[in-house]
Amino acid sequence: MNKMQALHSFWNGFGLKAYDENSVPDGASLPYITYEASSDDFGHTIPQTASLWYRSSSWAEITEKEQAISDYIGRGGRMMAYDDGSIWIAKASPWAQRMNDSSDELIKRIVLNLQVEFLD
Repeated sequence: MNKMQALHSFWNGFGLKAYDENSVPDGASLPYITYEASSDDFGHTIPQTASLWYRSSSWAEITEKEQAISDYIGRGGRMMAYDDGSIWIAKASPWAQRMNDSSDELIKRIVLNLQVEFLD
């Protein structure tokens, strides 16, 4: 598994389909996660974002999923191994931001801010 496959595996581990934010297929149905698929050389911490997307009149379910991801990452971050190294994923500040969709009031989005470091 390479770096990008490891990121994909991480984001698909939360019970929702996850997509690189630049490759959400036409017709994908909510809820799902989108994430940035970027990497850097060893030892550089880079900012990344992921988004939870739900269709609901309530923020309850999407907020529960945000909290589950927060709990999994924890206060010190989470390490994920891949073939040639590992990835450290940690929460950045602010951690989570709610967003509205101006075209559809039922679409709920929470943007998650992260710090990611690739340790080759």
